[in-house]
Amino acid sequence: MRRFILNSSLLLGLLCNYQPAAAQKAAALKPPISFGDVSAADFGPNPTPVAADSAAEAEVLCDYGQSRIVGATEKFQVVFDRTTRIHILRKAGYEWATVRVPLYVDDDQREKLSNLKGFTYNMVGGKVEKTKLDPSSGVFSEKIDKNHVLYSFTLPNVKEGSVVEFTYTITSDFLFNLQDWQFQHSIPTRWSEYRVTLPSFFRYKEITHGYLPFAASDQAWVPYSTGYHQNQQTGYGSVNTGPTQTTSISTQALAQRWVLQNAPAFREEPFMAAAQDYMRSVHFELAGSDFTGHDFHDLSNTWEKIGAALLADERFGVVLNQNSPLATEAKALRTRLPDARARAEAVLRLVQQHVKYNGQERLYTSQPTRKTYEQHQGNSADVNLLLLQTLRAAELSANPVLLSTRTHGRIVTDMPLLSQFNYTIAHVVLPDGELLLDATEPLLPMEMLPERCLNEQGRLLTTTGAWVPLTSKRNYLEYTKADFKLDDTGTLRGTMRQGYSGYAGLAARQQVFSQGESSYKTRLGRRWTDWQLTTPPTLLELEDPSKAFAVDLAMTLPGPETPANTLYLPLMQAVGLNNNPFRHADRFFPVDFSTTRELTQVVSLALPARYTVQEKPADLQLALPGNAGKFLYHVAQPTPDRLEITSRLQLTKTSYSPAEYAALREFYSRAIAKHAEMLVLQRQ
Repeated sequence: MRRFILNSSLLLGLLCNYQPAAAQKAAALKPPISFGDVSAADFGPNPTPVAADSAAEAEVLCDYGQSRIVGATEKFQVVFDRTTRIHILRKAGYEWATVRVPLYVDDDQREKLSNLKGFTYNMVGGKVEKTKLDPSSGVFSEKIDKNHVLYSFTLPNVKEGSVVEFTYTITSDFLFNLQDWQFQHSIPTRWSEYRVTLPSFFRYKEITHGYLPFAASDQAWVPYSTGYHQNQQTGYGSVNTGPTQTTSISTQALAQRWVLQNAPAFREEPFMAAAQDYMRSVHFELAGSDFTGHDFHDLSNTWEKIGAALLADERFGVVLNQNSPLATEAKALRTRLPDARARAEAVLRLVQQHVKYNGQERLYTSQPTRKTYEQHQGNSADVNLLLLQTLRAAELSANPVLLSTRTHGRIVTDMPLLSQFNYTIAHVVLPDGELLLDATEPLLPMEMLPERCLNEQGRLLTTTGAWVPLTSKRNYLEYTKADFKLDDTGTLRGTMRQGYSGYAGLAARQQVFSQGESSYKTRLGRRWTDWQLTTPPTLLELEDPSKAFAVDLAMTLPGPETPANTLYLPLMQAVGLNNNPFRHADRFFPVDFSTTRELTQVVSLALPARYTVQEKPADLQLALPGNAGKFLYHVAQPTPDRLEITSRLQLTKTSYSPAEYAALREFYSRAIAKHAEMLVLQRQ
């Protein structure tokens, strides 16, 4: 974030040299909502199918915002107005009657909230009655951090069926902080509209997120004028405290408008990264100014400037250059481990032994690294900057890599903003290559980053800076091997080993350590409702992250209570896929697995002499377009008394586009259907 300072000479150039040019004059559009104009129609059912969701807790009837730039005293300001109307349908929707407004502050300047008004409307006896928000007692403020204050208010007298409405204005001295706009929400939205009016002497970069098509997206050059106020100057250059001089500025402005209509509720889906990357929204960054028409001043940031500023920051770069509390141990590693890769791993484990991650994803340290070391815990920056200090103390070439975690959003590389980052890892140069290290997750082998970090690319902070890919050579691998034997009574007995490697191993270990071994084993047994676990599960290789984690189970499936000539055995349904994670028929954003995946199940069945195979599932091979995935199902009977079933599902891509979603969903559905097919045995 940076403060914009107006150059008075540039302003004079504008006033003296600007010549009006022919411009397209946009037709004046009436705002889509008028505050206070609520009628009985707002309480009725939505006639549009998309928002007539019987499960919706509330719906946005109209959300309208507009931003404009106006002259002030010795500066320009951004004025943002918002008016919103929401229909509360159920008690679960009461939370939508609470509104939160974040404001930016910097030293002695701050954004100001004004013109706040709100009403709750209820239908009583066929008439609309309203209850007014009292801003003097119903508005609360909370300091979030040194640059942000959160104002909140709750509309009064909310009931099921209420319509709530509010309006407010934000006045900002920070021209870089042109308000973003989110069109989509977790509830249906009938109409969401945003307008901005930008005078020609300010230029902004614009980026939109999301996949739903706009009902309208237009722009036009329109006449623009504003008053600019200047303090009188004395002969000695000091400011006269008397009346200010007001100058009228006339130019053109770019008027832009976006409308999203009848948007369904945004739903969370399996295998998605940050929701804000997929919700329809528009964002801005101040790019520069030109007050003369031929003298553009670039005000946008660059990644190089951001890196330099961060390396000079007392909560980042200054910390990075301080001595590590583990420097003595690190220096000892230099002579004991001449191999750089082995030394890097030893440093990683050394830091992990002394400091634990508290779960907070942060770009900046919260305390000196000495205090982190003494308290044995810290946020991600506390832990990984200590790692960087210690790597350097061990005479390894190590520098920070800035990244955005998967839930924080993707990096837009052509919009240099420090706020896009929320995490730091270490980059180590070795004689035979490079390493990316993260000390927050001791359950991972050295060469793997936590899955939250696998988010396309990160920014390496060196003298020149560079982008580095955040990918993993390790995949998500589950392997199941089951050996069953059928006795003469139709009872199945046997053992099963479930193996987890790569990111599947991390997920399984995290479950064990978060639940506790006893609880994990108990929950494990609940997966097979018809089967019995004859002995407690055995956990193998739980502590060593470099090895696959495995669980051994002894299982029994009792036979029928009365002898049956025909048995139907659900072998693969017990050990393989049995539900499709992709429940919905459509999806408007990618399926993001973060890593490639492989799920393999092998079942061996020994048959007694009295049973023969009457019917077995047919073999099946499936392939996704472009060789993006394969499914193999094969049944073999090498001998009359033994049957072997193999299933393997492989996904060779980490991300599948919305256009590929239908094929991926059907791919899973057919694999699950195949696993549900029974093996039919006949008793002789």
